[in-house]
Amino acid sequence: MRLVFGRHLVEIDGSFPQVGTLAFGIVDRGTNVVEVRPTTVCALSCVFCSVNAGPGSRVRWVEYVVDVGALLVALEEVVRFKGVDDVEVHIDGMGDPGNYPALAELVAGAKAIRGVALVSMQTRLFMLGEEGLRALASAGLDRLNVSIDALDPELAKRLAGAPWYNVERVVELVKKALDLGINVVVSPVWIPGLNDGEMAKIARWAAEAGLGRGLTPVLIQKYVPHKRGRKVKVRPMGWGEFWRRLRELERETGVPLVPRPGEFNIHRAPELPKPYKVGEVVSVEVVERGIFKGEVLAVPVAKRGTAVWDRTLTVAVGRGAEELLGARVKVRILENEHNIYIAAPVGRRLPPQAHYSGE
Repeated sequence: MRLVFGRHLVEIDGSFPQVGTLAFGIVDRGTNVVEVRPTTVCALSCVFCSVNAGPGSRVRWVEYVVDVGALLVALEEVVRFKGVDDVEVHIDGMGDPGNYPALAELVAGAKAIRGVALVSMQTRLFMLGEEGLRALASAGLDRLNVSIDALDPELAKRLAGAPWYNVERVVELVKKALDLGINVVVSPVWIPGLNDGEMAKIARWAAEAGLGRGLTPVLIQKYVPHKRGRKVKVRPMGWGEFWRRLRELERETGVPLVPRPGEFNIHRAPELPKPYKVGEVVSVEVVERGIFKGEVLAVPVAKRGTAVWDRTLTVAVGRGAEELLGARVKVRILENEHNIYIAAPVGRRLPPQAHYSGE
């Protein structure tokens, strides 16, 4: 088995249902935006990372990469179920999709699905050179949401948790993407006390560089500590303070920072059915490690052979999780919000931090 950062790199093929986890596959939150997650691999160890990715992680014990064919088959089924003609496929994940080896093939395959109007991607961009950007442009990628948290080179390295990270190269790649016809917006995370002074600099640079092309060029994200993420020793802003400071930044820079209603054309669309209710007991086969230590992935014994109904479950076990690999057990569903399934073995005491859906 291949290793990455000393962890197993598991290849997710068509035997795994592509819906049901946050770690890989497809996430449907009941809108026309369908999230596609092809890999969990990321080379950075950002100090604020909500999903604890990268070589610096001490809580992950596996990484995933998804077979592109299996992913596209499931995506087509989900888009067909949506029944709308303006689906946005947003490629993101608990890693950086720029590391996905079949990225251009994924973009081209998504664009070819009837009902898909737009393909976008969230990335740090540093791993994609000019050749990679050309391939994405040829495949039909419409927009890059690029994560840049500071333009100051030393601060950018500190926030990325990587002394080799070069934000100036990322800025050059943004310019190249624009030249190739890919729209770009930037999405910095605002961490109070660390990169306050960078927000205005990023806004002005984005406007001068022509980012957005009719869209809000900078989508600043509020730092929110997550249970399993890396935490920064700062006082997070409340939402009221965050929006107030955004408006102040808009007045200071003259750059729009709050999207207009309807600007990104996100609207409600049929959500996939939930085949299992909270509290329901399901017979499953444990097929692989979960992304975090103490968790495993399980697939219900009874499957229908369609992404619309089949699910991969994350089972919180705690100690002895690896002993369940290959076993058939009964689990109780703890959470199913947005079809992200968290379960626990029947009769076992729940480990700490078992509940984490929505992150």
